[in-house]
Amino acid sequence: MPDATHAPEELGLRERKKILTRETIASAAFELVQQHGIDEVTVNDIAERAFVSPRTVSNYFSSKEAAIVAADEHEPIEMLAGFDERPEDEPPLQSLRAVLAGTVRTWTDDYVERLRAKEQLIDRAPALLPHRMAQYDELEDAIRIAVAQREGVDPDVDPFSRLIAGAAAAAVKTAIRVWVNTGAGPHDLAELVEHAFDDLESGLSHAA
Repeated sequence: MPDATHAPEELGLRERKKILTRETIASAAFELVQQHGIDEVTVNDIAERAFVSPRTVSNYFSSKEAAIVAADEHEPIEMLAGFDERPEDEPPLQSLRAVLAGTVRTWTDDYVERLRAKEQLIDRAPALLPHRMAQYDELEDAIRIAVAQREGVDPDVDPFSRLIAGAAAAAVKTAIRVWVNTGAGPHDLAELVEHAFDDLESGLSHAA
């Protein structure tokens, strides 16, 4: 993944090409699995669809499962865009709610429906789940570091930033799962993210 300290426009040409290759491979993997099923797709198939060698696929991804789940992935830095611009005295959960829900609102209907398809695919193919959980772990790590930097503490040892990050990442994951399971529309996802943060800020004192 790109260095989370640099925005995409700050990356050099070589790094941008690497990102494009990675995205092309991941999209090819996801499209093939949608068409043929995960058991029928090989690394060679993915390489052929992406116009790269099987070795290139293996250089970017540890397995076909990792490539499939990486399709349409948003980097944590993209999810957290604008966090540093929030008021410093604003409670972290409120800042994260505004930033994360705001990011989701920028997603196109097409992207959101592809996300739904990927989540449904993961439900049918348990081998994909560890790779999806790893993405949530990366988001949690990025949140932990961002919150710790704002608070002026060490992100590796500060319990507050870890708790906030774990709760915020869980809110996003919960919103996505509820959205998929209820068959809600593409514009409902951001509202579900906000609702999850409402529950966190209320102290999880009651069921909605």
